[in-house]
Amino acid sequence: MTIKEIKYKPFKVGFKKPFISSSHKIIERNGFHLVITDHQGNKGIGEVLPLPGLSKENIVQTEEDINYLIKFFSVGEFELSNKLWNEISPDRMITPSVRFGFEQALFSLAIKQKDGFATKTHNLANKSVVEVNAVITLDNGDEVLNRVHTDVNSGYKTIKLKIGRDNFTDDIRIIELVRENIPEEINLRLDVNGAWDIDTAYNHIQQLFPFNIQFIEDPCSNADCMTKLSKVSPIPIALDFPTTAMDDLEMYIVNRIFNYIVIKPMITGSVLNLIEMIKLAETKNVNLIISSAFETAVGRSMLVFLASLTKHNYAHGLATSEYLQNETVNDPFPICNGEIKFDYKLFPPKFEIGL
Repeated sequence: MTIKEIKYKPFKVGFKKPFISSSHKIIERNGFHLVITDHQGNKGIGEVLPLPGLSKENIVQTEEDINYLIKFFSVGEFELSNKLWNEISPDRMITPSVRFGFEQALFSLAIKQKDGFATKTHNLANKSVVEVNAVITLDNGDEVLNRVHTDVNSGYKTIKLKIGRDNFTDDIRIIELVRENIPEEINLRLDVNGAWDIDTAYNHIQQLFPFNIQFIEDPCSNADCMTKLSKVSPIPIALDFPTTAMDDLEMYIVNRIFNYIVIKPMITGSVLNLIEMIKLAETKNVNLIISSAFETAVGRSMLVFLASLTKHNYAHGLATSEYLQNETVNDPFPICNGEIKFDYKLFPPKFEIGL
């Protein structure tokens, strides 16, 4: 593969209202869109969008890495593979969000260049429907219940509630209120965002058991705590926070400590590695849940592609577009009735980035 030109531009997208969890408050997203063009005029588009509080890099570091990679890719020929990054920067670790954005753009470009690049070269098979969970921020009981009713009436079959309030009684009251007002077949997930220590988590989980919870995500903030909890908890524990490094993710999959692992590709960083991790997880009966870090439609499109590669039917965490305002591009994979219709022939989508 050879590259003729790489351009990028910054963007900012606000939130309709702050998104609040027990660990973060998000009011806007700042990042970059990339356009990579080859000598035949094909274009690959990607998104670089570090998430403050979760990503290790900041916006200044991402732009430095973008310019570093532009210099590398503008000279000579290269092969798109996991080995590429050792050739690019053996002594420099490219930040995860930049690696995600470049791999998204390059992978999309390769699909345009070579018929069957994904299906034949990478032996990938996509499902046509991706189930999606609704996600509800930390709000008061009335707001949460109104939102739950809206989501259930919109066709969502899985609801994820952010919990981890200072007073656990408030969490219990809201969960009880939600469970009493939705059909029993609606899956309910809880996301604590690491707010509890291990003893608190164990005690709270015992109280949550009667509410028919599909899984509890990140009850505490470190892997050791969650590993111990997973062995004794009557409710499945889902891992998210500690899976920011690809080596860690592989270790958790191979050892099958958790049945559910939530992955934010913008934070783990590599599209190509995640494709291999999805294949590995299938052989280990581990369910990888692809989750958004509040990307725009550009970044989310790659997440939908990755989610379409999983063979399980559990809902993925991709319903974040409704929190954003003034997106600059149209969503090619909208959510309807709690699911996304995915047509591989329409991937990668055509985005008008204006570069």
